[in-house]
Amino acid sequence: MSNYFITENYLRANGIIGANVDVNDYKATTEFSAKAFIKPMLGTHFFNDLFIKYNAQTLSTDEETLVEAMQKCIAFRIKAQAVLELSYQLTNKGLMRQSDDNATSADKGEVAWLYDHYISHVKMFEIDLKNYLIDNKDLYPEFMSALNTDSNIKISCCKNGKDDFNEGVGFLFI
Repeated sequence: MSNYFITENYLRANGIIGANVDVNDYKATTEFSAKAFIKPMLGTHFFNDLFIKYNAQTLSTDEETLVEAMQKCIAFRIKAQAVLELSYQLTNKGLMRQSDDNATSADKGEVAWLYDHYISHVKMFEIDLKNYLIDNKDLYPEFMSALNTDSNIKISCCKNGKDDFNEGVGFLFI
């Protein structure tokens, strides 16, 4: 199985998932988080280049720094999603709320609050990732490559194929 920039050790060491959680339950969430949120930021060409290097363990030092920033985004997306997936599961009997004999399940409002709490972390880490990539774009030729046509960071900062990263004041919305 290919890792989408994150390992079980990373998730456990950073408190994203606990020791009694089966990491296999989050493989799909990990892939989804990387592809749905990080890939549009980086662009398909650059994302795929980093993905291949990450799994081959051939990242440069600069690429490792970028991947570390990406991991924070992916990890907290997994944590936010886990709040929902651990609280509710879709079964053959419909949507079921998890329960335990010695514990009380959180109510819908508590689940929503905690999800929003973790998403606020994600947004902060995504802003940091965008700012880092803009400030250090020259370190990543595959990001700036003409083949990398769908990066929402690059698109929002470049006009007519011209590098406008440093022109005027701009806002990045996520």
